[in-house]
Amino acid sequence: MIGNVLAIVLAVSMIFPATAQAGNEALFQDVKSAAWAIYVRNVGGMQAICSATAYATDATNTRLLTAAHCFVGAELKKTDFLVTQDHKTFVKATLTHSGLTPRRMPPRLSTDMEDYEGNDWAVVTAEVGNQAVLSLGDSRLLAIGEDLIIVGLPFGMDFLAVQGIVGSLDLNLSKLPWNHYMGGNIFIAGGNSGSGVVSVKQKAVVGIVVAGPGSQSSLMIFTPISLVIEWLTR
Repeated sequence: MIGNVLAIVLAVSMIFPATAQAGNEALFQDVKSAAWAIYVRNVGGMQAICSATAYATDATNTRLLTAAHCFVGAELKKTDFLVTQDHKTFVKATLTHSGLTPRRMPPRLSTDMEDYEGNDWAVVTAEVGNQAVLSLGDSRLLAIGEDLIIVGLPFGMDFLAVQGIVGSLDLNLSKLPWNHYMGGNIFIAGGNSGSGVVSVKQKAVVGIVVAGPGSQSSLMIFTPISLVIEWLTR
């Protein structure tokens, strides 16, 4: 009898792996530990505008990846950008590089994305060191149906972890270049822009959330990380 029970348990465990093995709890925690919120401080107070993911750190500074459109139309010399992981402790940050540039001068402060060219990604430097980071992966290796994880601030509220899959390797929604990026079937909302898209297989950042139809959607458009790596390796 005991032998039969053990055989059944073994067979079931082969069909239904243990939750700890089947889930991605450890990876979710790693992604959360490297996730940041980007806030704007102005005369109207503090406002969470985007999400970001740390990918490099040293003793004094940490580099974050986010979406370039988060800064479109802002006068960076007059606007204070801060980052936080708990909505209580804020760290001074600066925009190091933007993948978007104005098509003409002016409108340097235009908020119309059609007035810009390039790719929708940005690097922000936070004035804090020795932070948790995620490595950069290879977006060229992604396949349809592959599992993805993001952690960000939908609606500009608290951090939310979500899992989905790669839905498209080349979306075609409009003539704008950022609507020819990769797509995922995963919930996002306003505030998720800039969230790092993490491949469960690679356990690394493979993209940056930049768009989705409507204020909330299960269709996510993300900049492939290969476009950022092209700049990082120049």
